[in-house]
Amino acid sequence: MLLGLVAAAPAHAAPWRLEPIAASEGVAGLHDLAFDAQGRALLSWNGALRARVPPLFGGLASRDPAGGWQRAPDLAGVEPAGAQIHLFAMTRALLVAREAKSDASLRRLVVAEGQSEGGFGPLVMLDDFASDHWSDANEAGDAIVAWTGERSPFVRVAERAAGQGFAAARDLAVARRAVVSINARGDRVLAWRAGARLAARVRPAGGEWSRTVRFGRVTSIQSLRLSVLMVRNGRVVLTWGSVGRPCGVSVRDGVSRWRTRTLERRCGPTGADGRDAPVLPLADGRGATYVAWTGRTRAGRRAVKFARVGSGAPDTALVLSHERGAVLDDVAAGPGRALAITYAAPRPTRRNPFVVATFAALRRGGGFGRTDRLTPPSVAGTRGSRVAFQPLTGEPVVAVPFLVGLNVAVGAAVGPPAPAVP
Repeated sequence: MLLGLVAAAPAHAAPWRLEPIAASEGVAGLHDLAFDAQGRALLSWNGALRARVPPLFGGLASRDPAGGWQRAPDLAGVEPAGAQIHLFAMTRALLVAREAKSDASLRRLVVAEGQSEGGFGPLVMLDDFASDHWSDANEAGDAIVAWTGERSPFVRVAERAAGQGFAAARDLAVARRAVVSINARGDRVLAWRAGARLAARVRPAGGEWSRTVRFGRVTSIQSLRLSVLMVRNGRVVLTWGSVGRPCGVSVRDGVSRWRTRTLERRCGPTGADGRDAPVLPLADGRGATYVAWTGRTRAGRRAVKFARVGSGAPDTALVLSHERGAVLDDVAAGPGRALAITYAAPRPTRRNPFVVATFAALRRGGGFGRTDRLTPPSVAGTRGSRVAFQPLTGEPVVAVPFLVGLNVAVGAAVGPPAPAVP
C-alpha cells in the first residue's frame, strides 16, 4: 500500500513525482518538515500504533539531498506529541521537548543536539515542572525557547548563541501561552495574550529585551491561538484567532507601532493537530510578508485564503482553493519569491464518502497557478500535510498523509522548482 501512493499518481499531477516513506504507519499527526543547508530533509511526527508498547512514539524520516527517504530511529525519552525539531547550519539539529515520565506534572523541559539525518545526543534539562513550550532557531544555530510551568505564572525564556549552551532562563511575561520567533540576524520576539489585548517584547540581536507593548484587541479569547514570524528586516507578523470566531493579524514594521486588522469574522480550522494557529504567517525570499487562513467566500463556502500584509499592502484577499470544504494545512517559502501552500479538501467517492485529498498551490511566475492534487484518486488521504522547499534545487516537497487500513502513513510529493519571479 505504501507503494500505491507512487504507482497510482494521477495524470494531471505529472509535474509532481511521488516518493514512498517506508515503515511510516502509525502517524497521529505530522510535526516538522525542514531542510538543512545541504538539502537534507527531516520529517517528524507523533505516532500511535495499537500493536506497540508503549503505543505512542515520535517518528522520524530523513530525505537524501538527491531524493529517497530513510526511517531514522524513533525519538527516545521525550513526549512525541510536543517535540519540536529545528535544523540549522550544514547538518545540525536541535530537539526541544518534555521528558517522558510516568508523572506528567514532574516532566522536565529538555533539549538535545543532533544531526539532520536523525539521531540525538543526551538530554539536557532547561527546567522542571514544565507544561507548554515554544521554540525557534535560525540558520546559524541561534535559538530561543519559551515555556510555562506548573508552579509559576510566568513565561520563562532561555536563549543561546550559535555554538554555545543555553543561558539561564528569565521570566519575561505573565501568561499561560506564548509564541516566539528569531530571524537570520538574531532578532527575536516573544508574544502572548494579555487579557483582551495582545502583547509582545522584542530583542534586537546583541541588544536587550524591550518593555512589554500591548496592542490590538481580540473580541474572543476562548481557545485563542497565536503564531508569530520575525522577518529578516525586523518586521514582526503576529497572527491570532479562534476556530469559528474572528481571526486577524498584527504587524510591526521596524520600531514603528503595531497595526492590527481583522481578516475574517468566522475563521475556519487548520491542520490536523492542535499546534497550528488559525492564521499562518510567511515571508518570501525578498522579505515580503503574507498570511494564509481558512475562511469563507461571499457565497459562504469554506476556502483557503491568502493575503499580503505589511506597510502598503492591500486589504484584498486571494482565494486559493476551488474545492468545497477546503482546510489550510501548511505554508512555506522558497528561493526568491517562491511560495507553497498546502490544504486538504473532501473528495468523496461511491465507496468512501469521507475521502480527503491533499492539494498544493505554488506561486509560479507572477502569481499562483492552478492547484495540484497530490493524493491519487485511489488513495484515501487525511488532513495535516507539511511543506518545505529544498534549498539547493528550489523544489517544493510535501509530506502527504494517507490511510493504510486503520492506520495513517505518509509519503512525499516533490514538485518542480518555481520559476524565478523578477
